[in-house]
Amino acid sequence: HANCFVETGNGKALLIDFNYDVEPLPGSYPLPVVGPFSLLEESTVNHLGKLAFRWMYWNGLLPGKPIPLPAQMSMTGKQTTDLATKEQP
Repeated sequence: HANCFVETGNGKALLIDFNYDVEPLPGSYPLPVVGPFSLLEESTVNHLGKLAFRWMYWNGLLPGKPIPLPAQMSMTGKQTTDLATKEQP
């Protein structure tokens, strides 16, 4: 399971949430509807999240401190309705 912030410029970024079994999907992360991060959408909030994650990376992940997010990918908050229509011929 991976989360990647992609800087798009002008103080905005995309957030991608995926794993080997599930391609990146639109939606919100980490809470459904509320977010605060939009998946696959350019936003200033995603850019600010990337800046906050820098601190979390150096002060939490690298020293091995636990973080309050699950390691397993959740489909909660992901919009999967488009998937069913794309898979059918």
